[in-house]
Amino acid sequence: MSRMLKKYCLTTITGIYGCQWKKKQSKSNKKRESIWFLVLSCGFALSIFWFYCWWALLNDYSNLNEHFFGIIHRWLDWSVILLLLAATIFSYLFLLMILAVCHFVLGEPLYLHWINKAAMLVSIFLILVLMIVIRIQWKEEWDAIHLSVQVTAPFFHIGAVAGVTIVAWFIAEHLLQSKRRVFQIVLSISYLGVVIFLYFIPLAISSPCIIEHENLGPKPALMGHRGAPMLAPENTLMSFEKTVECNASTFETDVQISFDGVPFLMHDNTFERTTDIEEKFPKRVSDESSSFTWAEIQQLNAGKWFLKKNPFNMKLPNEAEQIASQQIVSSLADVLKLAKNTKKNVIFDLRTPSNKSHPYYNTSHNAVIETILNSAIDHNQILWLPNHKNSTPPGFQQVLGEKLDPEKLQRDKIHIVNIRYSNISEAEIRKYAKENISTNVYVVNERWVFSTLWCAKVKSVTTNACHIFKDMAVPIWHLSPKAYLAIWLTVDFVSLLVILLVCFIQRSRHRRLRECNMSGDNEETIL
Repeated sequence: MSRMLKKYCLTTITGIYGCQWKKKQSKSNKKRESIWFLVLSCGFALSIFWFYCWWALLNDYSNLNEHFFGIIHRWLDWSVILLLLAATIFSYLFLLMILAVCHFVLGEPLYLHWINKAAMLVSIFLILVLMIVIRIQWKEEWDAIHLSVQVTAPFFHIGAVAGVTIVAWFIAEHLLQSKRRVFQIVLSISYLGVVIFLYFIPLAISSPCIIEHENLGPKPALMGHRGAPMLAPENTLMSFEKTVECNASTFETDVQISFDGVPFLMHDNTFERTTDIEEKFPKRVSDESSSFTWAEIQQLNAGKWFLKKNPFNMKLPNEAEQIASQQIVSSLADVLKLAKNTKKNVIFDLRTPSNKSHPYYNTSHNAVIETILNSAIDHNQILWLPNHKNSTPPGFQQVLGEKLDPEKLQRDKIHIVNIRYSNISEAEIRKYAKENISTNVYVVNERWVFSTLWCAKVKSVTTNACHIFKDMAVPIWHLSPKAYLAIWLTVDFVSLLVILLVCFIQRSRHRRLRECNMSGDNEETIL
């Protein structure tokens, strides 16, 4: 029974890997197949990195979808499509790697069929093309991978040590079976080099969440990015009301000026993505948002798109869906009124008209300031982001959207910087904190990013997911340096013991096999 099972397994392995389902197998060129195995190994490593990248970029999937909508003018959840593609390629190359290892274990010669070779090369080429395209078209999000490596490095270390420990069995077997001295030396040195490197790599690991509990800063305050866009249509009153329910400290939004001078909330340059403009003004779908009068803008529905496209794959209660379907484009005055009544701060990007013929091309900031002054909101509640066309009005809190030396910021009386989360380091955040300069980072949507920034002592974060972060009492993980040191030494010590035990078992096993072979040869000689 066991012989039949082994034969069946062998047929399956060679059949899938090399399309050799019959007993008679094709002749294989050992050197050529070794090269193909090396290509497979590199492709598999690349697919692991690609799959990891898509996990790391999960925080920015909404930006990716918006970016592609601006190119093709059609809403698709590209993040899911590309994630499924990455998972498919990874699974395929992982299967080939497992089959190749099974060939080694069973002592079978490698023979990769040309179909698998072609599919493997296409997979590798596809990964490389996608990496290049994303690196060029989506550079900002790509920079987030550096932060994710800092967070996952302690766990990768444990996994890598476990991996080299597992392969010790196969390494020892190949060393003892081989009769080539050079091969034994090269393999031994290479394996030992990798093991020693992994044992001591924690010396170079720096993760914000390896920190003493008493040194953990307060939980970052929350700024609702366009309100609470996971719970309601972005930049609508409903969205900011949901932000209030999340206990966020600040409304974050985008302000544009209508053709007749009314400041309103809209992120995109057109109404195409977030309104029903195709129904109301079919010939003006691609027109700039600021080219419409306020009366025209008020005719647009700003909520139905949210229910139809469901950009964050959220299921709302029936009552919330009903309210969302009735949302319209909000004016700045409406949001300032809500902020005043709920004592929330307001920060916004002022998107000035790009058309020089616009009546408020040079004076849009004056219209905004006038609206703020008429709202009677406390000036200290306004976090002002100046650009090249405006300066900070008296009484408003000035926020800088770039990194400068703390000394210069203090001279200019700037106490808040607003930076993308992947463009500022832990050291820079702590340096600002020592000089009483608050750091707000955007846009943070995943728990691991929020936890990392919490450990780094960020003052506040701009987020789409305020309803998730409001319930977090502590970061999802943090370790004291002593606890991490204990884990590091324990993992390395256990790994070393296992490797030594494997070497001892394999050596004893091969000695017994050699003695059995020698005794068998002696019996044949006597006979």
